[in-house]
Amino acid sequence: MSSFLIPAASTRYEQTIKNSRFISYIAHAPNPQAAHAFIDQIKINYPDARHICWAFVAGKPKQTTDVSCSDDGEPAGTAGRPMLNVLLHSEIGELVAVVVRYFGGIKLGTGGLVRAYSSSVSLALKNTPTCLKLAKHQFILIAPYALENSIRRLLNELACELSSFSYEAELEINGFCPIQSTDQLQQGLADLGRGQLRLEFLQEMTKK
Repeated sequence: MSSFLIPAASTRYEQTIKNSRFISYIAHAPNPQAAHAFIDQIKINYPDARHICWAFVAGKPKQTTDVSCSDDGEPAGTAGRPMLNVLLHSEIGELVAVVVRYFGGIKLGTGGLVRAYSSSVSLALKNTPTCLKLAKHQFILIAPYALENSIRRLLNELACELSSFSYEAELEINGFCPIQSTDQLQQGLADLGRGQLRLEFLQEMTKK
């Protein structure tokens, strides 16, 4: 997957089911640490809540490497896992969902809880703005100074992000190339340099 959607902003959604308040939050979580930090902040904001359940997918959509969830005192499997299932079936990555519940005095039963927590996350997701995150390869390019302008034009055409230039014996350019454009970059530089250029890809990473 060369690109995927991530939350562009945090969102809040609230619904009442049989007198219980369900307050849902969705936020960007590029890693588990960011997800837990957001969860901890919600706990600080709602110290009197009966339950604060959560789930996160801190990676690409549907990827189960960095995922976790919690029922926070609700019957096992009625909150965190249903919330996580909603996140895993969405087309959005790097996100955390938190649902704050204030008990209204009427028990919902296990099926009712599953539906309540699932719908809370689903409805919050519908209101969550997204943006596209592209996978990029970091690269180092060594080239003669005479080719600088031509190289800059090629990098610009391929939407490469340039991080630094070094003017030593030769020109050294550090940057990031969209992963879907790496073949075009290699071919374009080969045509320009005719053996005078040295291109090295360092690693794949994701950047907004």
